[in-house]
Amino acid sequence: MTSAPSWMHVAWHERRSYWELAEAERIHLREALEREAAGLARHADRALEDYANLEGTLDGQLVNGDILATLLPSLRRNPTQGYEALEDPEGRAAVHLNALGKRLRDRALAYARREPVIIFMGGQATGKTTGALALGPAFGAVFDAPHTEPQGVAFLLGRIQRAGCSEIHLAYTDRDPQDSLKAMLARSEREGRYVPLDRMARAHAWAPFTFLGLGPRVGRSLQLYHVQVDEEGSGRMTEGAEALESVNARKKPDESVVAYQLQTAYLSLLRNPTHDPQAWYPRDVLAGLNRSLDAWRRSEADHLLRRFFQAVAERGAEGDPGP
Repeated sequence: MTSAPSWMHVAWHERRSYWELAEAERIHLREALEREAAGLARHADRALEDYANLEGTLDGQLVNGDILATLLPSLRRNPTQGYEALEDPEGRAAVHLNALGKRLRDRALAYARREPVIIFMGGQATGKTTGALALGPAFGAVFDAPHTEPQGVAFLLGRIQRAGCSEIHLAYTDRDPQDSLKAMLARSEREGRYVPLDRMARAHAWAPFTFLGLGPRVGRSLQLYHVQVDEEGSGRMTEGAEALESVNARKKPDESVVAYQLQTAYLSLLRNPTHDPQAWYPRDVLAGLNRSLDAWRRSEADHLLRRFFQAVAERGAEGDPGP
């Protein structure tokens, strides 16, 4: 059995978000990530082989930027802080990773050898990666990302066709945002990675419209699927015209409404902490998520977070709220 990585052995109440670190510590981490990412980009062939050897990449045929980032040693030592640092506009590691990601895309298409390709799209924590790993072996290449910006999807479709892969499948995984929030928080305990609520709201709100915009392309070269994931994670799939009809018929709130729903659901979790010790979410994740709230809700969330730690402290030493 593989032992848990060292970062998981840090008591969850002692973890600190990147945004809580002193500026000197943040600069140190940003510079380390930039050096590491630049090194990967300089030695791209070796880096892509290392990626292909990682678990969950289907020997490199699955393209996933979040997994690609785990090649960075500093990120592996503390994934939450590492992923947060990649989001910092003061850093440049993401620029090198994006360049490497393009090489990864082209490598996957070259290895596909004109076989069918599948793209997964949808808001975060909707089950895209689960579907990609399950169905991926049946395709030459698998693209796993939100893919909710119309221009980005159009570019990817064109790039795949230019690579000679004429049969493209696109699956939109669709899940209630509040259920996705719970799934994202559960994933943060396993991987140390969370999604800021504003970005999550944007992806969930844009996804159905981007999917519907692909309707005119449906035909022999593009097949569409709509996978509706329920609270338990099970999916019901429709395809083609039926998939477009099911997405068109469902309610599609705008981004501000989805953001309000996510923030309300998140605050509800803080107000009503679970009594299950296995579901105590790490402190660094919660502190980072608080930053992504609207300003008028952030002070309430910070208060609830302190109360949350106090409540957990009463249940055991592991819950010591710390400084």
